[in-house]
Amino acid sequence: MLPAPCTTRRPGRDLTEWMDGHASPDGTLRIGLAHGAIRSFSEEGAASEVIAPDRAKRAGLDYLALGDWHGSVSVDPRTHYCGTPEPDRFKHDAPGTALLVTIAGSSGTPDVQALPTATFAWRNLDLHLLDGDAPEAALNTLLPALRERRNSLLRVVASGHTRLAARAELVAAVEKAAPDFAFLELDQNGLATECELEDLDQIDRGGALREAANALLAESTDERRPISEREIARAALMRLYSYTQAITP
Repeated sequence: MLPAPCTTRRPGRDLTEWMDGHASPDGTLRIGLAHGAIRSFSEEGAASEVIAPDRAKRAGLDYLALGDWHGSVSVDPRTHYCGTPEPDRFKHDAPGTALLVTIAGSSGTPDVQALPTATFAWRNLDLHLLDGDAPEAALNTLLPALRERRNSLLRVVASGHTRLAARAELVAAVEKAAPDFAFLELDQNGLATECELEDLDQIDRGGALREAANALLAESTDERRPISEREIARAALMRLYSYTQAITP
């Protein structure tokens, strides 16, 4: 087992170079432990390489166990990130595992088995809708069984296009199902709303409400505006529609 070197880490420096010049007695297993990136794992996409991807080969290691990335990653047959016992974000979209590594002897190829450890499941669900689809029924076909929901953290990623009423139905269906889950959210950024005059007529045929609906629709489809402003306008139009439908006898 190789102890971690006692030195001050400098940005961009590969501290695992220390392993190259420290031999192990013949016939013993040579195992390295390190924490750091071999490439950019950050969501911002900016991180200097600090560990050579072929460090195990350079240092003559039987196995190199790496930490830093929160998902299981196989770099090569002798180099693995084990990940975390529990995922902590949607980015990994896979259950947590621990790695059981068996090495028959010095220079033997490691046998690496992933053992499930996670209690919670993080998943992205793709929901593609077209005009005329029933959103709540389509959503229910994607959601897991009731017994699995308490330990599920889900993001429903909606795409395609739909009418205003169907979009409101989808939002209501997600809100209805949300209490069953550890976490449930709806990503509507890829879902376009086709709004006809009769859709706005369901809000009001004239007056202040109709003027507000017209203005919100225009803002939500104005590509000159920042995406954040269009999303706010879209959400406001949806809320206005939902409120008017709730009070309509």
